[in-house]
Amino acid sequence: MKHTTKFAGFAILVLAALSCSYARRAVEKKVESGLNTHRVGSMWDDVPKMDGLDDSPTEDLPLSINLVLHGFVNLVLHSDEKSQSATTDWILYKYAGSSTDIDNFYTLDKMKAAGNWSLPEGMTSPCFDGAEKGLYGDACVFQKVENGKQMGIIILALPTKEKDIPTFVYFLRAETEADPTPKKP
Repeated sequence: MKHTTKFAGFAILVLAALSCSYARRAVEKKVESGLNTHRVGSMWDDVPKMDGLDDSPTEDLPLSINLVLHGFVNLVLHSDEKSQSATTDWILYKYAGSSTDIDNFYTLDKMKAAGNWSLPEGMTSPCFDGAEKGLYGDACVFQKVENGKQMGIIILALPTKEKDIPTFVYFLRAETEADPTPKKP
């Protein structure tokens, strides 16, 4: 009887683990299906690279970052309202400093000078404490319209528990066709 109970408990544990794995794959597939996402090899020319950012070998975006990217694309580029899809590029860096350094470096003036970036409508500052928005870490958000393309970039500074790599910095960039109808003043 003891062996049957142990086996039943083990079987339930295995089934629970498999169902969680299946659910995660289903969610990842759904999130990734709407985005054409790929990693770029280096920082874009119109985004300044802060000293101290070191490449990370990560090849895939974690599901949580993919969800943030999906929400960002819909918020900044309003891609749900358009028939065409957005392309999204990303790069990840390790940083030995704090997320405050990221906020202080990626200012509106610096981003405007580097690539004519501006703030999304309704924002008064590009960077915010993620805890205020339910995120773990800090974020900076910029957008622009150029050459018939609407672009947005979010910079996520996420603290880690590792002593030698205290912060991961994700740069997530999205692009879609610009809205041909001018906005009313």
